Amino acid sequence: MLELVRAGRTYEEAGHELGVPPGQAYMIATGTPADASTEIGPEPGRRVEGLLDGSTQHLANPPTSVPERDGSVEEWMRRRASADAQMQRAAAARTAEPPPVQGEGRTTDIVSVVGWDHNQVKYLLAELEAVPGVRQGGRPDQLQQRFSIVDMVRVRLSAHETMEEEYLWPAVRRVLPDGDGLAGTALTQEQEGKDLLQAMAAMSPEQDRFDESVDRLALALRRHVAFEDMVLLRLYESMPDQEREDLGRNFLVGKSHAPTRPHPYAPGSPTADKVAAGPAAPLDKLADAAGDRQARDQGPAVPGLAGQTEAALPDDEDAG
Repeated sequence: MLELVRAGRTYEEAGHELGVPPGQAYMIATGTPADASTEIGPEPGRRVEGLLDGSTQHLANPPTSVPERDGSVEEWMRRRASADAQMQRAAAARTAEPPPVQGEGRTTDIVSVVGWDHNQVKYLLAELEAVPGVRQGGRPDQLQQRFSIVDMVRVRLSAHETMEEEYLWPAVRRVLPDGDGLAGTALTQEQEGKDLLQAMAAMSPEQDRFDESVDRLALALRRHVAFEDMVLLRLYESMPDQEREDLGRNFLVGKSHAPTRPHPYAPGSPTADKVAAGPAAPLDKLADAAGDRQARDQGPAVPGLAGQTEAALPDDEDAG
């Protein structure tokens, strides 16, 4: 061992040549553990050939490489899944559509009603981020699935934010002392999301910029939802129960007539918001009925399922 070290070999090379781990090679050559131990070692003042300066921990615990993916294992899993009829039926039935709202119908409190919408959007964001995009090597069907889920988000937010502009933010301005500022901030955030969703409608999911926009959208929506949740908590503490119930009931009824696509508006001007959104809603619904809207695919989980379901696009209180 010492002859190899004298010849310039490292302990890793010497150990490999003699068929022993590098830490063991070091101990054979020096009589000292290769773990920076102070319990066992040469006598003080005694020079030992082959000792290394500094830590030798890397010899005792060499770095290991654990593969995260194995093509043969993935292929085996695909074959097993393809041969499992029950798994295939479950995959065919599953979409990104959020589950039914828990508690719907038991209350119309505006805090709960808006919170349901928030939970549905957060569910869709989680579904969206779980599907690989073009930058992660996503398959064509997965890229199309992401495009469908983005449109599902667009449908929900278009109706949700129109109703907030008509009912929630006027109430916030009226009830909370700093309501004007809170509503103005929220409307500015909503406009950012609308602009991004409109731009993404013209993109291809095969473009890098679509993936970049998904990341921006997720960040913007999570920030906006957190802000609205804070406002709702203050509204809950400041508005009487019956008034919150009435507000939420109007919110739910109004969603059946709300637009399903984002439309520009003047931030901070509720009257302009309502005027702009009103005529747009029936036109949106006509376009949805006549066209092949991506959200109708509901983000199918497996290839070839797009358009095979007869489920109607939620456009009323079920969208909550």
